[in-house]
Amino acid sequence: MWYTKTFYQHIMFRHSCGNCHFCNTKRPSDITIADFWGWQKQDPNINSDDKGLNLVLINTPKGKEIFDAIKNRLEVIDASPEAYMQPNLHHPSRIHKKRMKFEEDYVKKGFKYIYKRSYDERPYWKQIAAKIYVPLIKLIRK
Repeated sequence: MWYTKTFYQHIMFRHSCGNCHFCNTKRPSDITIADFWGWQKQDPNINSDDKGLNLVLINTPKGKEIFDAIKNRLEVIDASPEAYMQPNLHHPSRIHKKRMKFEEDYVKKGFKYIYKRSYDERPYWKQIAAKIYVPLIKLIRK
């Protein structure tokens, strides 16, 4: 949970994530393989086993040749750009305002310190409300 929270806050991203040159669909590689976020827009039934889906972007004629040679061994579904276009295919990630403080604290004080410290940007009352609200909703759903 801690990892997920800090990951989605963008606080532990590498500095280069904020100015990544590959946040677009014009990539120098022949093939790009990624998680297929947005599959629900394509077909809400294609992930019925709930194991997730991969996205394969063919970037060059050589990539198409390679993919065509193996695709008969895969379950392939053509996807529309509207389904697979996610923020990181448009622009680099926004880096958390406290990213540098997070790194400094880690270097000086270690993992246990950053694990316990909150770098949450929300007002304190919203942080407290979230700590009460989320467990309460989980309890009600049971």
